[in-house]
Amino acid sequence: MQLYLNEMTVLGVLLADPCLRYFPDGTAVLRITLETRSSQRDQYSNDIFTCSEHHDAVLYGVQAEQVAWSMRRGDSLWLRGPLQRRRFRDDLTGRSGTICEIEATQIRIISVKESRGPYMSVVLAGWLAGHNVHYGATFNGLPSPDSMSGGSA
Repeated sequence: MQLYLNEMTVLGVLLADPCLRYFPDGTAVLRITLETRSSQRDQYSNDIFTCSEHHDAVLYGVQAEQVAWSMRRGDSLWLRGPLQRRRFRDDLTGRSGTICEIEATQIRIISVKESRGPYMSVVLAGWLAGHNVHYGATFNGLPSPDSMSGGSA
């Protein structure tokens, strides 16, 4: 029997402010791009240089709304989910192509750079409490990063 695993785990920063959209049935959808960085040493010059990668992800439902309402460009987000490939065609421009993106099944807000003000904090806290969602939330009954690593954030 062959075993397969299609799962991506990314901890990065948002490259742009989230733009929440809705499907005709009312389901929220959010497409984001996270940047990750790593430092490497050049084997010949011994200089250290930084490499950055961009990871596209899509979130649905409560996850999408939570990120869109509470995060902005530069904020840190942890997410996990399968890597999906989809084809698209823009009827307006005639452009078509293929996109690879992570379909987030778990998210965790790691840090928010700046305050959104007292009003937003109250509105967001009330909304999150009403939807049984909190910072560090997990979704679909899957474990949080803390429970997997044994540490706490």
